[in-house]
Amino acid sequence: MQPPFSEYIKIIGKGQKGGRSLTREEAYYAMKMVLANQVTGEQRGAFLMLLRTREETAEEVIGFIDACRELLTPDVRSLTPTIDIGCYAGKRRQLPWYLLAVAVLVRQGYAIMLHGAHEPGSGRLYASEVLPALGLPAVESIASAQQQLNSQGVTYLDLSYLLPALDDIIKLREVFGLRSCANTLARLLNPSAAKYCVQGVYHMHLDYKHCRVNENYPNTDALCFRGDGGDPEVNGERETALLITRAGQTEEVTLPVVSDKWALKDKYMNVEDMLDVWYGSKNSLYGEQAIISTLASYLVLISQCDASDALRDARRLWAERNKSALPF
Repeated sequence: MQPPFSEYIKIIGKGQKGGRSLTREEAYYAMKMVLANQVTGEQRGAFLMLLRTREETAEEVIGFIDACRELLTPDVRSLTPTIDIGCYAGKRRQLPWYLLAVAVLVRQGYAIMLHGAHEPGSGRLYASEVLPALGLPAVESIASAQQQLNSQGVTYLDLSYLLPALDDIIKLREVFGLRSCANTLARLLNPSAAKYCVQGVYHMHLDYKHCRVNENYPNTDALCFRGDGGDPEVNGERETALLITRAGQTEEVTLPVVSDKWALKDKYMNVEDMLDVWYGSKNSLYGEQAIISTLASYLVLISQCDASDALRDARRLWAERNKSALPF
């Protein structure tokens, strides 16, 4: 018999000597109760903030993901992209140049599903705000997303259409003043069970925790790296460790610096600048470095090539893009 939710709070909240981490099974049942709204608001807040204080273990995250996937909106599985990319961080100092790397891949015939959320009052620029200007209109249902995926080869769905309860938790940052494990879970969600999954993280060592989780889902090949601002974008100004998990095993690939020139941060994030760079009418040192490096990281995942070959192919694909049309 499943214990009352207070028992899960007690397990993680008894302190350094009396408390312990949840098992995968306990984590599954606890998160399932949270997502199914079978707990009080006070219990949910206590549970999430206790986890935040000591950080979730990989085993707990796996149990949470099991619960999240079970409670997804039922028709999500009808979507059939090849690549899943979570866009949850939002950009603070640079435009989301990785979206142009996505556009290049779409033009190579890869079907891509983007998904994300936004946090009220964060002051960040989210993918959902940028994509319409790049040629990808917003959709408001999974059926519309499927039509868009069929017609344009790419779609973006807000988390509120995929797992509303998890989206509600992400938006609690406005109440708590802190993020919760929901931001990690959303990145790992891969709601359509795509063959390839890309995850950008911000904090040090969180990429390795993602790998431990990814290793438990061998049907998906996953790429995780510390992305710019936590989004799935490689900063080409520094070496980046790409952690690739295939069939339950993880390897690390180092993506070298693309250029030894450092770019100034954007004072104003104008989406029109992204279009100008796509059309070739304007240059952006940081932007083009980020596009090429990010595209190369995606190619390492899906083509199973080494970093040097991926960078060579990324430069070629970027140079050969159709500059006369919108990215999407």
